[in-house]
Amino acid sequence: LPTVFKWEGGGKEVYIGGSFNNWKAKIPLVKSQNDFYTIVDLPEGEHEYKFYIDGNWVKDPNEPTKSNNIGSENNVVKVRNTDFEVFEALAIDSRTDSSGSPPGEYSQVIPVKQTGVKISGPPFLPPQLLQIILNKDTPAHCEPSLLPEPNHVMLNHLYALSIKDGVMVLSATHRFRKKYVTTLLYKPI
Repeated sequence: LPTVFKWEGGGKEVYIGGSFNNWKAKIPLVKSQNDFYTIVDLPEGEHEYKFYIDGNWVKDPNEPTKSNNIGSENNVVKVRNTDFEVFEALAIDSRTDSSGSPPGEYSQVIPVKQTGVKISGPPFLPPQLLQIILNKDTPAHCEPSLLPEPNHVMLNHLYALSIKDGVMVLSATHRFRKKYVTTLLYKPI
């Protein structure tokens, strides 16, 4: 069963060893920002483990511990099949109220249109979407067919430039891995 191990105590090189592999091999943890992680497939049961940080065996003070028969203290993890049962987890989730709806009364009745009330109009466009890359000038030393890298909020939106010389220009920018592709459509009006 896949079990996640996490070390938050710093260090340069972090490994893990335990009773699950008879303490023979040290499994490396991968650094992610300030913490270290690894996923180990463990059989069901109770397993003792310790972290090997920069040449020293260390137990995690935030996790449960157990004394072994030679007098040292190790962390312990209990792996159960029931922890991985999807339907039970879904049932537990459905018992909690996570609707996020504010309290109050709801109905299917359409409200009566109010007369004499001034409607302010549609909401304003968020300021991030006003930075259209098609309207920006490229620096003189750059290839004119290359556009600057777009902001992440500009992706997957359809932009329409104002009509000039009887031509409407539509654009959309999409990302594929580290590449950005901007598609332009020219429509004569």
